[in-house]
Amino acid sequence: MTVFSADKPCRILSLDGGGAKGFYTLGVLREIEGLIRCPLHERFDLIFGTSNGAIIAALLGLGKTVKEISGLYEEHVPTVMSKKSRREKSHALAKLADTVFKDNKFDKMKTGVGIVTTKWVIERPMIFKTSIEQAHCRLGTFFPGFGVTVSDAVQASCSASLTVKL
Repeated sequence: MTVFSADKPCRILSLDGGGAKGFYTLGVLREIEGLIRCPLHERFDLIFGTSNGAIIAALLGLGKTVKEISGLYEEHVPTVMSKKSRREKSHALAKLADTVFKDNKFDKMKTGVGIVTTKWVIERPMIFKTSIEQAHCRLGTFFPGFGVTVSDAVQASCSASLTVKL
């Protein structure tokens, strides 16, 4: 896990959402990974993502290569996106997320990760984080990912209709 220090720069990878744009994002990341010749989690101190970017960020944080993630996308995105209603897509995504992420929690991440979502009740961003260095003055109550599974955090970031019980 990354320990932040004033002696060296913090390398951050920020990934946005956007459904099918995930394939474009993966193409760019594949090129970067090829240039640096190692998995991205070994070079980035923080990988943040929202929605589709949250899926990629979580998988990178768990140590997957871009090639592995691309394979998952090619296999599963058409199935999820072929669903007709938002509810059907949300259920397909939930089932897939539980299969892919299993019961992994944020303590399994190999680098700092932030999964960004919105807490609709108070209209404020909410970020599921991996390390206490990201706690921002809440050291006494910090718990990686608020204690939820990576699957639950990713689902919360991907769909406004899903909620995470904290």
